[in-house]
Amino acid sequence: MVHDQTGIWSKFLMLLDPIPENNIAIAVYGLGALIILWCWYGIARRLPSPLGGILWIIIFALVATPTVSEGPNSEIAPAAFGLLFGVLTHDSMLIWSNLALIAFVMGIGLMIGYFWSRYKATQHVSVKTTETETISPL
Repeated sequence: MVHDQTGIWSKFLMLLDPIPENNIAIAVYGLGALIILWCWYGIARRLPSPLGGILWIIIFALVATPTVSEGPNSEIAPAAFGLLFGVLTHDSMLIWSNLALIAFVMGIGLMIGYFWSRYKATQHVSVKTTETETISPL
């Protein structure tokens, strides 16, 4: 039975041999980020409106911002890992560059969220005024 399982595992790994390593890493990173964000969306939608949106943007920035580290697959790693690696190795340049990328993505996300909430608020007000104008007094 154990021999059969190792045979199945080796056949599965042989299927992955022709696929380039970088493509597998990108697929795993993208799929993992989508799963994390989907799970966090389930939590954030139960929170109050501005808090849930802000926390979702923070998690998005931590998970989806690419790093500036060096290495074979570093360009597809999250900046949070580059930040952690910089803290562990006491490399201040790596810390600040990854922190700046995360802050930039968070800032862009917060600006988009602000303008989206303003748009939704004006749309909601215009719908209410249209409803009150069309209701007959009788």
